Amino acid sequence: MGVGESTRTIQCPSMHEISPCTCRVITKGKDSGLDIVCDHADQKHVRNALDVLKKNPYTIYWMKFRNCNLPRLPDYVFLGLDVRHLNIIRSNVSVIERSSLSALGSTLSTLDLSNNKIREVPSLALASLKGLTFLNLNYNQIQVLNEGAFTGLTVLERLSLYENKIQHIDDNAFKGIGRKLLRLNLGKNLLDDIPTDTFHPLTNLEVLDLHENRISHIPDGAFQGLHKLDMLKLEHNLITTIQENVFSDLTVLNSLNIEHNHIVNISARAFAGLESNLEWLELGHNRLDHIPSHALRPLHNLRQLDLDSNKISVVQEDAFRGYGDTIKYILLDKNHIKSIPPLAFMDLHSLEWLKLSHNEMTHLTEDAVQPILDTLTMIDVSNNPLECSCDLLWLRKWLSNPNNQDNMVSQDDHICVTKERKSHVISNLPFKEFNCPISLPTENRSPNRASVLTCPHVLVALGLLSTFVKENTW
Repeated sequence: MGVGESTRTIQCPSMHEISPCTCRVITKGKDSGLDIVCDHADQKHVRNALDVLKKNPYTIYWMKFRNCNLPRLPDYVFLGLDVRHLNIIRSNVSVIERSSLSALGSTLSTLDLSNNKIREVPSLALASLKGLTFLNLNYNQIQVLNEGAFTGLTVLERLSLYENKIQHIDDNAFKGIGRKLLRLNLGKNLLDDIPTDTFHPLTNLEVLDLHENRISHIPDGAFQGLHKLDMLKLEHNLITTIQENVFSDLTVLNSLNIEHNHIVNISARAFAGLESNLEWLELGHNRLDHIPSHALRPLHNLRQLDLDSNKISVVQEDAFRGYGDTIKYILLDKNHIKSIPPLAFMDLHSLEWLKLSHNEMTHLTEDAVQPILDTLTMIDVSNNPLECSCDLLWLRKWLSNPNNQDNMVSQDDHICVTKERKSHVISNLPFKEFNCPISLPTENRSPNRASVLTCPHVLVALGLLSTFVKENTW
């Protein structure tokens, strides 16, 4: 509580008067008001508490009804109250009468009606809320968004309709909502497609969430006019193909999530329009059998590429050529990759994380990873059938380096298997077990590079040979 004069004069009604509701005084800057919480109350007790509160002309910053039994919000139920934030959640609300919220039209800023039994958007009741900036209708039973469903909400910034039963959205559903809407969540509904004209009026939208629907196709022009969209979430749908130019209007898009779909084909111009700003691309848990380099090459500022849990078996030598200079994180775990060619990582000058766990690699040579070793802070090649050979000596050194211990994210040890089919933790395996062939110089001959080292991946200085003989360890 503050110490100003307004704080001393504001008082809560007695607990007895508003039971089972509770009250406390809170401060907002220089002003003070009430925080009212009603848990497990029925309609009679709620009405009684509201009648008591109407006798005191105090601002109510928060009014929360939780787990109550309020099947109907009657007309003018809040008449005489000044409420800024109203939450009526898990309270069996199914009917919201036309004038039930009208008394709050000039003061209410946020309205949370989640976890109720609302079957349609209460458009008439909402129309009077001219100052509403956030509307939460999550976890209800809404099936259709009709034309003008949110008319009147001219300053609304956030609208969430997550986990309803929405199957249809009228092309003019968001007409009249105003141009201040920044975030729209339609996740976990029953949408089969993206209505082509629906989102066009939302010219200032920054986040659009369509995940966990039944969308199988992205139509041309679906995102027309969304020139300020920063994040698009399409994960957990049924999309099979990303055709050309479907995102071409999203010129400032920074994050695109299309994981957990059924994607098998990505057009060469699928990401046209995203060249300058896309940094985060999630394509994991799809059905891609190769890295779609042809589509990725125009993305000059890509920072993360997530391709985990696909069907990729081959990494081409030019897989990251032309667009890898900015990439910091590559996720290729849970594929079917058998080997990495020497030049595959040549262009990845900024790479910090590389995940290759749960693949089918038996070898990973130093030649393949040499271009990224200077920048790499995390590498995970656990759960591969790696053979304990000279090709892995570089990995033993990397994993044993104390400077890399803080960056380990894998919960599993890195294991390799000897010719005797025995498994060993790579970081603990003695040098000799990697079977790097080394021949010592004879007494009467001067050693040359070829006779000292026949393993092309290990550089052993002549001065260390005596130490090796004594200790037989790296």
